[in-house]
Amino acid sequence: MVTLPQRDPFEDSLRSDRAARFGMWIFVIVVGMVFAATILGYIVVRLNPHMQAPWRPSSDAGLPYTLLVSTVVLFASSATLHLCLVRARCDDTPGCARFASATYFLGFLFVLLQGEAWWSMWMHHVNIDENLYAWTFYVLTALHVVHIIGGLFALGVVARHASEGRYGAARHNGIVLCAMYWHSLDVIWVALYATLWIGSR
Repeated sequence: MVTLPQRDPFEDSLRSDRAARFGMWIFVIVVGMVFAATILGYIVVRLNPHMQAPWRPSSDAGLPYTLLVSTVVLFASSATLHLCLVRARCDDTPGCARFASATYFLGFLFVLLQGEAWWSMWMHHVNIDENLYAWTFYVLTALHVVHIIGGLFALGVVARHASEGRYGAARHNGIVLCAMYWHSLDVIWVALYATLWIGSR
């Protein structure tokens, strides 16, 4: 009986990359479902006709303008991450590193802007324990920021590897995986921001 040598399918870099991307797709779908359920819960509570207390007391402030600014920043970070991938595929190591660093900076700026938005709401005496409007604002935005912070760890790894010249036309799957996650957070934020804006009317 002849015993054939066993080969790990993940020794093939192409198969390994495809498996990693498939795993990331599953993760992105799970994250999307978490946010979809959260937004759905927000809508159900917001439209509840039997709610005793007013959804948003007249004294409560509207959404901070910094949310709009942070939206622009988040879109800019997705653009720079895409350019990072484009530069890697062109074997432009310095360009790849430059755009990776820019993406990390913009992601960090987004978190700071979210903090400023919370501070603005707090200064207008919109506290998380005041009413459902305040509670949902803080919880939904905080949930997204937690995922952004998780993405910043991945972006930090990408930026470091890019600065070390590890990415090129033949090897850039790390950027692809990071971009898949980061772009999904863009889409989620648009849905989240739209829900908060409509709910604040």
